[in-house]
Amino acid sequence: MLTFSGELDLARAGTLRKAVDETLAAQERPLLALDLRDLSFCDSYGLSVLVYAAKKVRERGGTLRLSGVSPQVRMLIERCGLERLLVLPRHHPGS
Repeated sequence: MLTFSGELDLARAGTLRKAVDETLAAQERPLLALDLRDLSFCDSYGLSVLVYAAKKVRERGGTLRLSGVSPQVRMLIERCGLERLLVLPRHHPGS
């Protein structure tokens, strides 16, 4: 599981992309879990890395799991119509 905290933006997107590449290089059919619980902000650059991760995992027949998705990140994914590619954990009203 990869955990990312703070801001996922232009300045830090490359860090997550590198971690994704390193993790995928070590697995034949990957199960990549991204814990975003401590992610305070995500912009289009951060979103592009999440899309990159999903595509790379699928190319190798694997699965991407997101957890701890904040309302802000959930809304960004939904507004961009990416919930089929970036499967969101179930949303529990009031949480």
